[in-house]
Amino acid sequence: MKTILIIEDDIVFSRSISNWLVKKGMKTECVATLANARKAIGQKEFDLILADLRLPDGNSTSLLKWMNEKYYSIPFLIMTNYGQVENAVTTMQLGAINYLCKPVQPDNLLALITEILDKNDNEQEFYRGESPKAHEMYRLIEMIACADISVLLRGASGTGKEHIAAEIHARSHRKNKPYLAIDCGAISDELAASEFFGHQKGAFTGAESDKVGLFRAVNGGTLFLDEIGNLSYKTQMLLLRALQEKRCKPIGSTKEYSFDIRLVAATNENLEQAIEKGTFREDLYHRINEFTLRMPQLKDRREDILLFANFFLDQANRELDKHLIGFDEKASKALLEYQWPGNLRQMKNIVRRATLLAQDKLITLNELSEPVSYTHLRA
Repeated sequence: MKTILIIEDDIVFSRSISNWLVKKGMKTECVATLANARKAIGQKEFDLILADLRLPDGNSTSLLKWMNEKYYSIPFLIMTNYGQVENAVTTMQLGAINYLCKPVQPDNLLALITEILDKNDNEQEFYRGESPKAHEMYRLIEMIACADISVLLRGASGTGKEHIAAEIHARSHRKNKPYLAIDCGAISDELAASEFFGHQKGAFTGAESDKVGLFRAVNGGTLFLDEIGNLSYKTQMLLLRALQEKRCKPIGSTKEYSFDIRLVAATNENLEQAIEKGTFREDLYHRINEFTLRMPQLKDRREDILLFANFFLDQANRELDKHLIGFDEKASKALLEYQWPGNLRQMKNIVRRATLLAQDKLITLNELSEPVSYTHLRA
């Protein structure tokens, strides 16, 4: 189920759009300010953002700038009563995928959202790379995919951990069973038991219907817990007990259910240090870490940098209906010299922006964002 973040200070309009999308099979979250939007984006995973251009605490373009700085790559739709071309150009240059003028027709909005999400799903293909580190990583993936053991993916933000988790599932004997990716930072203590184990209708305030829970929903398949280090100590204990017993009991129920899942977890934290500090359980660490796969940073895969850049250019060409053929010599050199602190996620965003801005067949230094181009000019 796709999740849409709606950023709109007109509460009636926001609720109306939200209810319409929910009826069409989507999940929504509504906020009225940029501050609450940043908080929501930092805590949860969203498949698309639908935002009014002008909000009580600023302009949505500032949110796009913040997302670019944080390397968030989420399709972004702008809505506004102010339909000037310059506003559209500004938001598109910052990464907005489209621009809508109010009043927004629900049917047209749904058609556009569906088109964007379908296109995004179709572009989840991923280039492997040709560097020795890439070959070694995929050799290990082939080896562990068929071994029904828990895997811990370790690496910096933006290195492609969620993609690798999906690859492990796709190459395993569980490939025809469910695969779910969960952001652990979005699981609070209050909701953890319900999220993992489910609940019965009326078990607590707000439990308006039965909920299956993650373990039963993914039974037979693979559960990917991203940034597992973000789980509270209390939630870690719940998770450990369920993994040990392979049974869970929904809140409000007297019946226990068995489950069979393959667990893949990921972190960019030093869990050994967290164990020493007492913020991560050592017994859970060993339970999720039957095999560790370390994700190389892009700066350590120099042979892959231009290959990935051209792969992301191909994606951007299709998405933006452009026909660029590559990068000129200076731009290529700048891409190679840059250290890529945001790894593949950062590169994808930078290449997409450059593709949008490029006026010729080749991307030049002028289109590359300042951190990349500045590195080359300084050298």
